[in-house]
Amino acid sequence: MSPGTQQPTAAPRSAEREGSVPLKPRSFTLLGFEWRSLIAVTTLVLVDWFTVLGCLALAWTLREGPVSRLSHTLTPLYPFPTYLRDLYFLLPWVLAFAEAGLYTRRALFWEEARQAIRACTLAALFAVFISFAVHSADEISRLVIFGTWLLSLLAVPLVRYNAKRLLVAAGIWSKRVLILGAGEVGGQVYERIRANPALGYDAVAFVDDDPQKIGQVWSGLPVRGPLATVPGLIRELGVRDVVIAMPRLPRERLLHVISTCEGHVESIRVVPDMFGLATVGVETEDLDRLLRNARWNLAKPRNLALKRTFDMIVVTAAGIVLAPLLILIALAIRLDSPGPVLFVQNRLGRGWRRFPRLKFRTMYVDNDRRLREHPGQTPRARAEWERVLMLKSIDPGVTRVGRILRRLSLDKLPQLVNVMNGHLSLVGPRPYLPSATQRMGDVAETILKVPPGLTGLWQVSGRNQLTFNQRLRLDKYYVRNWSLWMDIVVLGKTIGAVLHRLWAF
Repeated sequence: MSPGTQQPTAAPRSAEREGSVPLKPRSFTLLGFEWRSLIAVTTLVLVDWFTVLGCLALAWTLREGPVSRLSHTLTPLYPFPTYLRDLYFLLPWVLAFAEAGLYTRRALFWEEARQAIRACTLAALFAVFISFAVHSADEISRLVIFGTWLLSLLAVPLVRYNAKRLLVAAGIWSKRVLILGAGEVGGQVYERIRANPALGYDAVAFVDDDPQKIGQVWSGLPVRGPLATVPGLIRELGVRDVVIAMPRLPRERLLHVISTCEGHVESIRVVPDMFGLATVGVETEDLDRLLRNARWNLAKPRNLALKRTFDMIVVTAAGIVLAPLLILIALAIRLDSPGPVLFVQNRLGRGWRRFPRLKFRTMYVDNDRRLREHPGQTPRARAEWERVLMLKSIDPGVTRVGRILRRLSLDKLPQLVNVMNGHLSLVGPRPYLPSATQRMGDVAETILKVPPGLTGLWQVSGRNQLTFNQRLRLDKYYVRNWSLWMDIVVLGKTIGAVLHRLWAF
């Protein structure tokens, strides 16, 4: 059950008594710094150092062994300790990580991976610069430096993620958080915190003004209140961060709540609306901050060209790798039930143009009739169709092979052809049915200015559990805030979700 559909439940007696939420833990300081922070930073510095050291050692070993045997023109390498000396014991990497804020900021895995990749690249360039500056370039193999950089792009984010998980388990990386707002948005915030344990956030309670919620349990956390008690709760519970998840709070009241929290916590975050979309895409321009510029990243031709180039590179590689799987799936469909291998359906593309979207057939040949008739058979089916324009668990027309393909999202693989011919992009808004244009409203003008996607934010942010309006808002956010890194993150999450379902199958 999603947070938005949960109802407050009566709290256990232990949760209703004063002190039901864990009280502020004892904290010791050293030279003004909290000891947990010192241990966490020191541990991460050592983890990064040994990770890059391992990458350097592996790159040196590969260059000294297999690579040297493949090419007899390469000169012999200097001993491995020479690299540590000439690179000043890998200090450029630690400094680059510190400059990127990787020892002080808390970010989701993909955002931290982006910062780590940037830091590793800067460190590698700086290491090359140092080698030339101190006239030791002839001692350092450029292949070794390149190999170290390449290996670190993958190793550093993964090792840091697992190191933080261990620090959280040891109670060193934990940071107590108070969520203001025991409603749908607050529940979403809490779910995101629970889904990303490496962040180290430990949500201890909700705070709300609603007297019917105070003393109850919402989404698994006790509800305290009212908002006027927040400063006292911060001291009592040892809270270091506050998240304000009350999008309908009047502006004057919001400013008052923020002012009462300032000076008592390290950071205050405001979630203005569900998914944080209400003000996303608006950035401040000059003229004393009097103007606001609404971003629309995919309206820029150069961004569309970059996105198209990325699509072609990935699709070409994926087509070569997946060709045998596509053939096996086609044979399984033909053997499972009569009918064509592919299912073709018109969808709305860029510029309101319709295009034939390709999918592997997962239903029987009379699926159109079944889809039209089934929503009217039961109130549950009718309600689901009205909410998301889709039948999920109660669709009777799915074939045996189709159930497997849908569960693993393999039915979409033929859409690689749609990506090749430009009808689709790898990542983008959902390809909507022409009949959905009336429900899309004015948002359609924004969404249909760009190619729809094989996958998108709508899929990695809740899949079919999202309502139609929520999907529209995510699509609008994507168009306005697109970046190449966002596409990489969505693709990574999509592949991870498919692998997870395959492992659990």
